[in-house]
Amino acid sequence: MRHLFWGIVFAWWVLDFYLLIFKRNHEQKVAEKKSKFIVTLLIFTGVGLALIPESFRAVWRHREFGAFQIAGTFVILAGVTIRFLSVLTLGKHFARDLGVHREKELVTTGLYSRVRHPSYTGEIISFLGVGLVFQHFPASLFITIFPAAAFVYRAIVEEKMLLEEFGSEYEEYRKKTRMFI
Repeated sequence: MRHLFWGIVFAWWVLDFYLLIFKRNHEQKVAEKKSKFIVTLLIFTGVGLALIPESFRAVWRHREFGAFQIAGTFVILAGVTIRFLSVLTLGKHFARDLGVHREKELVTTGLYSRVRHPSYTGEIISFLGVGLVFQHFPASLFITIFPAAAFVYRAIVEEKMLLEEFGSEYEEYRKKTRMFI
């Protein structure tokens, strides 16, 4: 089971690394970059605090991969799947930087028909899964709260930008959907 956990985490990292490096959308009017720095800072702070030596030893002591770790592994898998499906749904409209594609189309299909930010939701769910796997209260708190705060912040910034771009169309969409699950 431990191998499945690491395989899923590796796939998550590869997906996010690919999106970060290669999904620059040149057809997009970049509207905002500051939030990317804040999101990165919060995520690395949470991960860094969770992996301080004392926490790391407590989390990865030689012990059985129990029910919480198994559940956490599947929660991570669910989050990664949600993120991946979100990116697929956005297609050419996905980009690592906040902005609106030049063709200016509000995507409201797939997961976006129910949730306005399924990609961020997937990331938050994945970090919740990591918190379950850790089973060490301070480490679990850091690895969950800091990234969740990062993605909530990013979603708020994105909401403002989308409201400016799409106006009443986005306002109607907001009334029909939740920000997150």
